[in-house]
Amino acid sequence: MKTTTSLVGPVGLLLATDLVAGLLAVASDVNTWGEAWGSKALLAAPLPMIAVQVALTWLAVRRRSRVAAGLLATACLVSVASGFFDGGLGNDELTTGLAAYQVLLLTVTGAVGVLALMRVRELVTQRSVQKPSRDRWASSQSR
Repeated sequence: MKTTTSLVGPVGLLLATDLVAGLLAVASDVNTWGEAWGSKALLAAPLPMIAVQVALTWLAVRRRSRVAAGLLATACLVSVASGFFDGGLGNDELTTGLAAYQVLLLTVTGAVGVLALMRVRELVTQRSVQKPSRDRWASSQSR
């Protein structure tokens, strides 16, 4: 399975999920417009994290960057961990429905992280297949 297309779709879903999370936070008076995608956001990821995830996805897919895919996986891990330890999950201001939506957001984020790791593996495999090792090259030259 090629992860180029299977990574772009879920990141698009993640963006949509973050957008809806911020809108839900504002509609529920949990956050203001200024807080909904900032450091005080209770549901959505902060805009800088979202921007980093989008940029790393673009690099991982378009530039075939293993480093970008690895950093995307790391960013997703940090985002999921943050969801558990920043006080947002289970916050008293969140209704049961908002808490469930937050779990959905963390699940989508985790899935993107797993797909990013799969992209790293795919790119490493492609590179090892495309580049002959020095030993094989040396033996082919001695023939």
